[in-house]
Amino acid sequence: MSEIQNDNMKHDEGYRAIMSSKSTFLHFLNKYIALPWANGITADELDSVNATYIDDDYLKRESDIIYKISGKNVVFYTLLELQSEPDFSMPFRLLKYMVNLLSDVFKNTPENERTLKSFKLPAVVPIVLYNGEDNWTPVQSFREYTANSGEFGNNILDFRYILFDLNRYDEEKILTTYKLLDFVFKLDLKHYSRSVADSDETLKHLMLLSHDLTDDDIIAFVAWIKYARYGGRADDELLKEAVVAFKNGEVESMSYAMGRAMERERVIARDEGRQEGRQEGRLDERNELLKLIKSGMSIDEIKKRLEK
Repeated sequence: MSEIQNDNMKHDEGYRAIMSSKSTFLHFLNKYIALPWANGITADELDSVNATYIDDDYLKRESDIIYKISGKNVVFYTLLELQSEPDFSMPFRLLKYMVNLLSDVFKNTPENERTLKSFKLPAVVPIVLYNGEDNWTPVQSFREYTANSGEFGNNILDFRYILFDLNRYDEEKILTTYKLLDFVFKLDLKHYSRSVADSDETLKHLMLLSHDLTDDDIIAFVAWIKYARYGGRADDELLKEAVVAFKNGEVESMSYAMGRAMERERVIARDEGRQEGRQEGRLDERNELLKLIKSGMSIDEIKKRLEK
């Protein structure tokens, strides 16, 4: 796996973690998407949906973030995909998630309800959150992804996903509010071209503005930095050190704690790799022994063979 791909996975995991918070997701809808259907949605109307589907290549594919929104006699779903690089198959990928989601809704609706003339499937609103450096060039509608679509008018399938492109968003608008997601977006902005020194300077600025963040927000923000800069799991003790350093405005101490956490994880990964290698070695020996026994070889012959 390349360094860029690994960096992308870190960011996706970090965003997946913070967007799992209802309040953060609502802030994203209200401030950064800001479409009429998002007006007035409350946290009580949100339910997170954990959906994993079997893809065509028989692998489990887990969509990033799905929320079911119920209110004002309307039920609909938002499907949020997290991207750190352009994906030209995005319209088809979203279609598969949407069809699977709607199939689940249909199957889980009692037959005596779904066969009524009044039955309607809920709307699914697909959103792509993109934080990559390059422009997003994939097409944004399914019609554009369909060959010769102009010949068929309204007789073919179509939908258009919402694209939030962080690095093309007006930077001055980000810190008009001081929520967790604003801090994440501000620090992540153009993260590929920004040096560590520039990031630290931005982080110092955010520390001065963090008085409105709750303790949980600060923990989530520090954990996101851990994912985005270093990847891996967050060590509880070192994460606490980093949180204290953040509250005290100590960027260097925070980075030091993060670095120690990363080193600890490398040691754990190395030890796990060695353990896995030993287990594989024992399995190979067992398989070789079984093969020799099945061949009809005597015990003495097997011993001599294994001693070589």
